[in-house]
Amino acid sequence: MRVISLYQPYATLMVLGLKTNETRSWDTNYRGPLAIHATAGMPKWCCDLLQEEPFKTELAGIELPKGCIVGTVEVIGTVDAKTWAFEACKKIGFQRDPNWKKTLQEICYGDYSENRFAWQTKNPVLFETPIPAKGKQGFWNYEIPPLNQPTNQ
Repeated sequence: MRVISLYQPYATLMVLGLKTNETRSWDTNYRGPLAIHATAGMPKWCCDLLQEEPFKTELAGIELPKGCIVGTVEVIGTVDAKTWAFEACKKIGFQRDPNWKKTLQEICYGDYSENRFAWQTKNPVLFETPIPAKGKQGFWNYEIPPLNQPTNQ
């Protein structure tokens, strides 16, 4: 299965379905299942995020494992990140979007600046037992054991 490595808390946010866009400086034509790996290291700026909203509230009491594959998502498409954020904000402002809080949180969880891409995902699965693995940059492959049971399907 294809895998991508993310810093915590982003890896856990993805597999919990709290973050549905992964923003990157590069686009991909890949569509399909993608395993989410939490890097072994967690930079100070990521640790600092845990003291800020919405991270603080959404992840209160949730374990953030590192150096392992924490679950999967399904990549369903990509869009220009800045355009996505602009359209999402416009929808909040003019249509009284009932999902406004989730939309604003999504914007907090990514980098929607110029020349970036939002990989859109669905069907998040959190593994009951994370799989220890050494990460890599970009996409990489890993055979997920069939006995690993998801906790939220």
